[in-house]
Amino acid sequence: MALALLLGSVSAPSLSGQYLEGSPDDGLTATVSRSEPNLIRVEGRKIRRIQGVEGEFFVSPDKETGAAYLKPNTDKPIFSVFVADDAGRHWKLMLKVADVPAETLVIRDRSRSRVEGRAFLADESRNAAIRRVLLALARDAEPEDMTARETLVIVPLWNEARFVLVRTLEGALLGEKYQLTNVSSSRMVIDERELYRRGVLAVMVDSLELEPGEATNVMVVLEGRDG
Repeated sequence: MALALLLGSVSAPSLSGQYLEGSPDDGLTATVSRSEPNLIRVEGRKIRRIQGVEGEFFVSPDKETGAAYLKPNTDKPIFSVFVADDAGRHWKLMLKVADVPAETLVIRDRSRSRVEGRAFLADESRNAAIRRVLLALARDAEPEDMTARETLVIVPLWNEARFVLVRTLEGALLGEKYQLTNVSSSRMVIDERELYRRGVLAVMVDSLELEPGEATNVMVVLEGRDG
Protein backbone atom coordinates (compact mmCIF):
# COMPACT_ATOMS: atom_id res chain seq x y z
CA MET A 1 0.00 0.00 0.00
CA ALA A 2 1.38 3.39 -0.96
CA LEU A 3 0.45 6.62 0.78
CA ALA A 4 1.19 10.13 -0.39
CA LEU A 5 0.28 13.08 1.81
CA LEU A 6 0.38 16.80 1.19
CA LEU A 7 0.75 17.72 4.82
CA GLY A 8 2.09 20.97 6.19
CA SER A 9 4.64 20.79 8.95
CA VAL A 10 5.66 23.06 11.77
CA SER A 11 9.29 22.87 12.59
CA ALA A 12 10.50 23.80 16.02
CA PRO A 13 13.20 26.45 15.86
CA SER A 14 16.74 25.31 16.48
CA LEU A 15 18.04 26.80 19.68
CA SER A 16 21.59 27.86 20.53
CA GLY A 17 23.06 29.98 23.28
CA GLN A 18 20.67 31.38 25.88
CA TYR A 19 17.02 31.40 24.91
CA LEU A 20 15.09 34.16 26.73
CA GLU A 21 11.32 33.77 26.42
CA GLY A 22 8.96 36.28 27.96
CA SER A 23 7.10 39.52 27.35
CA PRO A 24 8.25 43.14 27.35
CA ASP A 25 6.84 43.48 30.88
CA ASP A 26 9.14 40.74 32.18
CA GLY A 27 12.70 41.11 33.41
CA LEU A 28 14.77 38.54 31.53
CA THR A 29 18.02 37.32 33.06
CA ALA A 30 21.07 36.12 31.16
CA THR A 31 24.81 35.65 31.55
CA VAL A 32 27.30 37.49 29.34
CA SER A 33 31.03 37.24 28.81
CA ARG A 34 33.13 39.81 30.61
CA SER A 35 35.90 39.94 28.00
CA GLU A 36 34.26 39.08 24.66
CA PRO A 37 31.43 40.60 22.58
CA ASN A 38 28.07 38.89 23.16
CA LEU A 39 25.51 38.54 20.38
CA ILE A 40 21.95 39.69 21.16
CA ARG A 41 19.03 39.23 18.80
CA VAL A 42 15.23 39.39 18.97
CA GLU A 43 13.65 36.46 17.15
CA GLY A 44 11.76 37.61 14.06
CA ARG A 45 12.58 41.29 14.62
CA LYS A 46 15.46 43.75 14.31
CA ILE A 47 17.09 45.57 17.20
CA ARG A 48 16.84 49.35 16.91
CA ARG A 49 18.87 50.31 19.97
CA ILE A 50 20.16 49.11 23.33
CA GLN A 51 19.96 51.56 26.22
CA GLY A 52 21.34 51.53 29.75
CA VAL A 53 23.70 53.36 32.07
CA GLU A 54 26.28 55.16 29.98
CA GLY A 55 29.74 53.64 30.22
CA GLU A 56 28.65 50.24 31.53
CA PHE A 57 28.83 48.55 28.13
CA PHE A 58 29.75 48.96 24.48
CA VAL A 59 27.34 48.14 21.64
CA SER A 60 28.14 47.35 18.00
CA PRO A 61 25.01 47.00 15.84
CA ASP A 62 24.80 44.61 12.90
CA LYS A 63 22.51 46.57 10.59
CA GLU A 64 22.27 43.79 8.03
CA THR A 65 20.87 41.17 10.40
CA GLY A 66 19.29 43.44 12.99
CA ALA A 67 21.32 41.88 15.80
CA ALA A 68 23.80 43.63 18.08
CA TYR A 69 27.04 42.83 19.87
CA LEU A 70 27.36 43.92 23.50
CA LYS A 71 30.54 43.93 25.61
CA PRO A 72 30.48 44.85 29.32
CA ASN A 73 32.62 47.76 30.51
CA THR A 74 31.90 47.63 34.23
CA ASP A 75 33.16 45.96 37.38
CA LYS A 76 29.60 45.33 38.54
CA PRO A 77 28.58 41.65 38.70
CA ILE A 78 25.22 42.50 37.16
CA PHE A 79 23.78 45.39 35.15
CA SER A 80 20.60 46.05 33.19
CA VAL A 81 19.84 47.19 29.66
CA PHE A 82 16.71 47.82 27.58
CA VAL A 83 16.59 46.33 24.08
CA ALA A 84 14.21 48.12 21.68
CA ASP A 85 13.08 46.24 18.55
CA ASP A 86 11.48 47.41 15.30
CA ALA A 87 8.01 46.48 16.60
CA GLY A 88 8.29 49.20 19.24
CA ARG A 89 8.76 46.80 22.14
CA HIS A 90 11.33 47.28 24.91
CA TRP A 91 12.87 44.21 26.52
CA LYS A 92 14.50 44.56 29.94
CA LEU A 93 17.56 42.35 30.39
CA MET A 94 19.38 41.72 33.66
CA LEU A 95 22.88 40.71 32.58
CA LYS A 96 25.21 38.77 34.86
CA VAL A 97 28.87 39.28 34.01
CA ALA A 98 31.05 36.17 34.15
CA ASP A 99 34.44 34.93 32.96
CA VAL A 100 32.97 32.79 30.18
CA PRO A 101 33.33 32.70 26.38
CA ALA A 102 31.13 34.92 24.21
CA GLU A 103 27.42 34.21 24.63
CA THR A 104 24.46 34.38 22.25
CA LEU A 105 21.21 35.75 23.70
CA VAL A 106 17.99 35.08 21.77
CA ILE A 107 14.93 37.04 22.93
CA ARG A 108 11.59 35.51 22.01
CA ASP A 109 8.06 36.79 22.56
CA ARG A 110 6.15 34.30 24.73
CA SER A 111 2.88 35.05 22.89
CA ARG A 112 4.50 34.07 19.60
CA SER A 113 5.55 30.78 21.16
CA ARG A 114 1.94 30.09 22.20
CA VAL A 115 0.64 30.83 18.69
CA GLU A 116 3.18 28.49 17.10
CA GLY A 117 2.36 25.83 19.66
CA ARG A 118 -1.34 26.03 18.82
CA ALA A 119 -0.52 25.88 15.11
CA PHE A 120 1.56 22.75 15.70
CA LEU A 121 -1.25 21.06 17.63
CA ALA A 122 -3.80 22.04 14.98
CA ASP A 123 -1.53 20.63 12.29
CA GLU A 124 -1.12 17.34 14.16
CA SER A 125 -4.90 17.11 14.67
CA ARG A 126 -5.52 17.74 10.96
CA ASN A 127 -3.04 15.05 9.94
CA ALA A 128 -4.79 12.58 12.24
CA ALA A 129 -8.16 13.51 10.70
CA ILE A 130 -6.82 12.90 7.20
CA ARG A 131 -5.48 9.48 8.16
CA ARG A 132 -8.81 8.61 9.81
CA VAL A 133 -10.69 9.33 6.56
CA LEU A 134 -8.19 7.28 4.54
CA LEU A 135 -8.65 4.34 6.90
CA ALA A 136 -12.45 4.63 6.75
CA LEU A 137 -12.33 4.60 2.95
CA ALA A 138 -10.04 1.57 2.90
CA ARG A 139 -12.30 -0.36 5.31
CA ASP A 140 -15.61 0.83 3.82
CA ALA A 141 -16.46 2.22 7.25
CA GLU A 142 -18.70 5.19 8.03
CA PRO A 143 -17.40 7.48 10.80
CA GLU A 144 -20.08 8.94 13.06
CA ASP A 145 -19.35 12.48 11.90
CA MET A 146 -19.44 11.66 8.18
CA THR A 147 -22.04 10.61 5.63
CA ALA A 148 -21.22 7.70 3.31
CA ARG A 149 -22.67 7.24 -0.18
CA GLU A 150 -22.24 4.34 -2.57
CA THR A 151 -21.91 5.40 -6.19
CA LEU A 152 -20.78 4.17 -9.60
CA VAL A 153 -19.42 7.04 -11.67
CA ILE A 154 -16.81 6.65 -14.40
CA VAL A 155 -14.25 9.45 -14.17
CA PRO A 156 -11.97 10.24 -17.15
CA LEU A 157 -8.34 9.61 -16.22
CA TRP A 158 -5.98 7.89 -18.68
CA ASN A 159 -6.67 5.99 -21.90
CA GLU A 160 -5.01 2.95 -20.34
CA ALA A 161 -7.20 3.00 -17.23
CA ARG A 162 -10.83 2.77 -16.17
CA PHE A 163 -11.35 4.97 -13.11
CA VAL A 164 -14.64 4.52 -11.26
CA LEU A 165 -15.82 6.45 -8.20
CA VAL A 166 -17.44 3.82 -5.97
CA ARG A 167 -17.84 5.52 -2.59
CA THR A 168 -17.76 8.94 -0.95
CA LEU A 169 -17.54 10.26 2.60
CA GLU A 170 -18.66 13.77 3.46
CA GLY A 171 -17.91 15.70 6.64
CA ALA A 172 -15.34 18.27 7.70
CA LEU A 173 -13.16 16.58 5.07
CA LEU A 174 -14.27 14.78 1.91
CA GLY A 175 -13.27 11.23 1.07
CA GLU A 176 -13.47 9.49 -2.30
CA LYS A 177 -12.81 5.84 -3.08
CA TYR A 178 -12.12 4.75 -6.64
CA GLN A 179 -11.46 1.49 -8.43
CA LEU A 180 -8.68 1.86 -10.98
CA THR A 181 -8.40 -0.91 -13.61
CA ASN A 182 -5.60 -1.41 -16.12
CA VAL A 183 -7.44 -1.84 -19.44
CA SER A 184 -4.29 -1.79 -21.55
CA SER A 185 -2.21 -4.74 -22.76
CA SER A 186 0.86 -3.57 -20.86
CA ARG A 187 1.92 -3.45 -17.26
CA MET A 188 0.92 -0.19 -15.55
CA VAL A 189 2.98 1.69 -12.96
CA ILE A 190 0.96 4.28 -11.04
CA ASP A 191 2.42 7.57 -9.84
CA GLU A 192 0.23 9.01 -7.06
CA ARG A 193 1.27 12.53 -8.03
CA GLU A 194 -0.79 12.20 -11.21
CA LEU A 195 -3.89 11.69 -9.06
CA TYR A 196 -3.59 15.03 -7.28
CA ARG A 197 -5.82 17.90 -8.24
CA ARG A 198 -6.84 21.13 -6.60
CA GLY A 199 -8.06 20.58 -3.04
CA VAL A 200 -6.55 17.11 -2.66
CA LEU A 201 -4.82 16.58 0.69
CA ALA A 202 -3.84 12.92 0.47
CA VAL A 203 -3.86 9.95 -1.91
CA MET A 204 -3.52 6.28 -0.98
CA VAL A 205 -3.19 3.50 -3.56
CA ASP A 206 -3.39 -0.18 -2.61
CA SER A 207 -1.09 -1.31 -5.43
CA LEU A 208 1.16 0.87 -7.58
CA GLU A 209 1.76 -1.80 -10.22
CA LEU A 210 -1.02 -3.45 -12.23
CA GLU A 211 -0.83 -6.18 -14.83
CA PRO A 212 -3.35 -6.02 -17.72
CA GLY A 213 -6.86 -6.51 -16.35
CA GLU A 214 -5.86 -6.01 -12.72
CA ALA A 215 -7.53 -3.40 -10.50
CA THR A 216 -6.66 -1.52 -7.33
CA ASN A 217 -8.38 0.77 -4.85
CA VAL A 218 -7.51 4.46 -4.74
CA MET A 219 -8.46 6.56 -1.72
CA VAL A 220 -8.48 10.35 -1.94
CA VAL A 221 -9.00 12.94 0.82
CA LEU A 222 -9.97 16.50 -0.09
CA GLU A 223 -10.71 19.77 1.63
CA GLY A 224 -14.25 19.99 2.98
CA ARG A 225 -16.90 22.15 1.34
CA ASP A 226 -15.93 25.01 3.65
CA GLY A 227 -12.17 24.33 3.43
